[in-house]
Amino acid sequence: MNLPDTVRSYLDQRQLPYRTMACPSGETLGQVATRLDLPLRRMVRIVLLKDSSGLVMAILPGSHILDFSMLCQALRRDLAPLYGAETIRFFQNRGCKAGSYPPLHEAFGIPALADDGLILADEDEIYFDGGSGDTLIGMRNVDFRSLLGRARWEHFAVPVDDLDSLLSQQAITPQNLTSLTNRYTPAGLREGIEAITELPVMPQTVQQILMLRAHLTTNAQDILRIVEQDPSLAAQVVYWARSPLHGHPVAVDSLQTAIEQVLGVDNTLNLLLGSSMSQTFRIPADGPVGLKAFWRHSIYCASLVSELAKLLPESVDVKPELAYLCGLLHDFGYLVLGHVFPARFFLFNRFLAVNRHVPVSAIERYVLGTEHWHIGAWLMHSWSMPEEVIAAVRWHHHEDCTQPHAAYSNLVLIANRLLHYIGIGDEESSRLPALAMFTLGIGHDQAMAALTQVQASMQALDTLSEALQLPSEG
Repeated sequence: MNLPDTVRSYLDQRQLPYRTMACPSGETLGQVATRLDLPLRRMVRIVLLKDSSGLVMAILPGSHILDFSMLCQALRRDLAPLYGAETIRFFQNRGCKAGSYPPLHEAFGIPALADDGLILADEDEIYFDGGSGDTLIGMRNVDFRSLLGRARWEHFAVPVDDLDSLLSQQAITPQNLTSLTNRYTPAGLREGIEAITELPVMPQTVQQILMLRAHLTTNAQDILRIVEQDPSLAAQVVYWARSPLHGHPVAVDSLQTAIEQVLGVDNTLNLLLGSSMSQTFRIPADGPVGLKAFWRHSIYCASLVSELAKLLPESVDVKPELAYLCGLLHDFGYLVLGHVFPARFFLFNRFLAVNRHVPVSAIERYVLGTEHWHIGAWLMHSWSMPEEVIAAVRWHHHEDCTQPHAAYSNLVLIANRLLHYIGIGDEESSRLPALAMFTLGIGHDQAMAALTQVQASMQALDTLSEALQLPSEG
């Protein structure tokens, strides 16, 4: 638990008592609080903000959401948050681990605004990120307030519980959604999809995997050359292969065994592609469309699509391994939106959690400014993904799709409708689409039998989805 030099020297200089606690790396503040049995109310989080005058660090309780209307009114500045790579670079350039953000504004030489929700009893312990990625710092509240002596204290955040109560009681109309979204979203990011000026660059690993998928002669040795360069990917491949889902009779003790004897080349490439792509995006783990729910739904959908593909007559031209990939990636737009618009994505998850009766598409349009299939298809096209995948991402909510490669989007649509029966995914109906079923030649009883097959493997599928959530090292 070695603290970054910037953090350690600053704390030593201030000569205030503190203790360090080991915490899991790669987890959200909420996950760390749960794992260590600490009140989220006493966990400190930060948001870096900027305008033409420079940077400001907003410091608030982990249990609160930042209210941009209150913040901008307090400072009389039109501040917008730094997102993704900008925030990571700021702290990395000052010696911190990627994704680790200590709330020590003076140590980093920027002004701060602290929310009065952090004012607790003097002896109450408060906890914050130590900057090393695996260390939490605990100190008395009175000492923490002393660290923030030069910060400006204001009220600019509200407890999530209060927000949930408001969302539960207020009628959900387009006007109300827009009003609430504007309150918790920085003004410069209210234009919706037009605010996304560019998408993240495709990672090199993804490029390599796509090149392998394009070659019919790709074998296990080709995959090994990529995977062996990245220990985290290598560990994931072995982990996937050891899943009971594959029923391998003997221990999987090597990458080659995992690829050649258990997963197969196509399945390995698909899982590596999904995992490597998702590492580009940072979104919360929890929530109805957080990373946990995203991968669970994606894995179930991909598995069910595979079962449905087995039922297709020879006249339907569908490649099984490509159908699996379509199921795996069809909701990727959520990752993009969560990465680019974290404040709105947090709010979107809160809306969904307390308004299950409202169509997801309606909340998407008014809170996020677009729907996930729109931005997802844009990403897939930008990253030169197969046309079949782009079609599945773009059309998987459309019942009457007759576009090129509609067979793939129809398979995903049917799979999502079936998953509604077991409470997985964002489809609002379990009614199987008649036209899609007819054009694919799948009967109702066959579809339900495919769902039963997937249900029989739920424990193994859950294990696989958890493996895909593992963070990349480095």
